Amino acid sequence: MGTKLLRSVITGAAGFIGSHLVEEQLNRGVTVTGIDCFDPWYSPEAKRANLSKVLNHPNFDLIEADLNELNLVELLDPDCVVFHLAARAGVQDSWGEGFESAINNNLLATQKLMEASLKNKVNRFLYASSSSVYGNGDTAEQQRIESPISPYGVTKLAVDQLGRIYGARGLQTVGMRYFTVYGPRQRPDMAMNRLFQAALPGDFCFSLRGDGTQKREFTYVSDVVDATLALSQCFVPAGSTFDIGGGNTRSVLGVISDIERLVGSHCRITEVGSAPGDPKSTEAMLGPISEATGWKPKVSLEDGLSAQYLWQEHQLSLLR
Repeated sequence: MGTKLLRSVITGAAGFIGSHLVEEQLNRGVTVTGIDCFDPWYSPEAKRANLSKVLNHPNFDLIEADLNELNLVELLDPDCVVFHLAARAGVQDSWGEGFESAINNNLLATQKLMEASLKNKVNRFLYASSSSVYGNGDTAEQQRIESPISPYGVTKLAVDQLGRIYGARGLQTVGMRYFTVYGPRQRPDMAMNRLFQAALPGDFCFSLRGDGTQKREFTYVSDVVDATLALSQCFVPAGSTFDIGGGNTRSVLGVISDIERLVGSHCRITEVGSAPGDPKSTEAMLGPISEATGWKPKVSLEDGLSAQYLWQEHQLSLLR
């Protein structure tokens, strides 16, 4: 294991995963510099609410800026660990004109941050990758096939390649391939959030893409944070990438049934055709990260859904 983390820089600090990571590090006594541009892609007010518990924390400093416009060299030093979570996420939003935003936010910003981190010899550079790099590739024995089927997946695989080449130059890069993260503060465009909206009182309808038999490895946000921090404290070869998943898969139809049982009402659903870039199944290989860090997911899908339900029900009550 590595030395105790004292200072971190977290990009995308006001986002879904980033805000949870900020809170957990502050709880562990880490001094945190958060960076977020509060992109209006979804409500900046919602993202500010994500940080409501920590904005006045004495060990937290928030910088509101675009990574592509920020002087990053001034922010980084050899004692800090960088957690690069900022990105333009979303498979469907990466088609057409959305690809330009994916390039700017996922590739250009990452390269600039890696370059500054290499120059300043930061302690370690961990970045968020995605299960989308695999596309429809099946899980093979001790091997994963990288074959993205969406522009978003292409940008994430390119980020992994950047991690490898900067790792070869001496930057201690570690890529984290997250699998379908859910939980409180989940982005409003994500499926679990929309399914709960469709089951709770209101008019919102969930657009079911395809027949619902597609399977996902759902991963609760606290497990993602724990895995991310475990990797920050464990020495692995520069340029390494690790799958981070919840431990088992569930079909979309199965999750719909789970949510309906939990909420006690039917989800309002509109069936639409299959979406381009939507994989049939995702499944994480957790052996490598477990061997490297000892980490394993702890939160069951049942418990995770219950926690997200309570959060979304509370959010709805605030609007009444």
